[in-house]
Amino acid sequence: MSLQDDLLTLSALDRRVVRAAVEGDWETLATVLNDYQALRKSIRTRSLDQPVASMDDPDAAALLRKIVGGEGLPTDKILKKLSSTSDAGQLHEEFSDDELEALGSDLFYSWFSHFEYIAGLAELRPLVVRGTVAESVSRLVWQIKDCYAFQQYDAAYTLCRTVIEASIRDICVRRQLFPDLGENVILFEKFSWGQLRDKVSSGSLRERLKSLYSDLSAVLHGRKTVAKDEARRAFEETLEVVEALYAAHDL
Repeated sequence: MSLQDDLLTLSALDRRVVRAAVEGDWETLATVLNDYQALRKSIRTRSLDQPVASMDDPDAAALLRKIVGGEGLPTDKILKKLSSTSDAGQLHEEFSDDELEALGSDLFYSWFSHFEYIAGLAELRPLVVRGTVAESVSRLVWQIKDCYAFQQYDAAYTLCRTVIEASIRDICVRRQLFPDLGENVILFEKFSWGQLRDKVSSGSLRERLKSLYSDLSAVLHGRKTVAKDEARRAFEETLEVVEALYAAHDL
């Protein structure tokens, strides 16, 4: 099954869990909870090394945003109440030691703890769009996740600005917003940031883009440094803005 199909199945399981809990059907609840956790683990595993997820169902896209680095589903809240574990403990519950070992072997070979690496990747979701994005955008999102997992938070924060620039170039080229230019023109050398921003956005989206870009420039220009939480928040806001830009241009 596709990732989109799995997400929609997970949503159906979530509804069954809530219904069983409300009705006090504990036998069904136990069974459906097991199915939910198994499928959620599968989705989370698939998303670890997937920088961009392309899906045309908006409900599935929203679900992915919620379960990876987001608020979670009602069933996740039920599971949280059933367990008082820390974030690290939750990761151990979601991935067994053997699974963590296998994931670490597949994704990373070095001195760095595979547990720390997988834990870092698990905190950041993919970019979720309806269609596709340029390879440069996908590569940069992956680099941010990699930097974050390596605890290089300034680098992850700075690369968020580069993702915005790459996304705008991708949109401009694919939507031929500068029809007189060839595809190989480097837009950020020929046009100012403000010109490109205003070409792809308007209204509240433009203001949000303007504010975010200014904030992301602070580390790049050496005006501040960031910690883990700020890097994570910047990454999430960057994805939200980039997703809104692609959606605004029907991409």
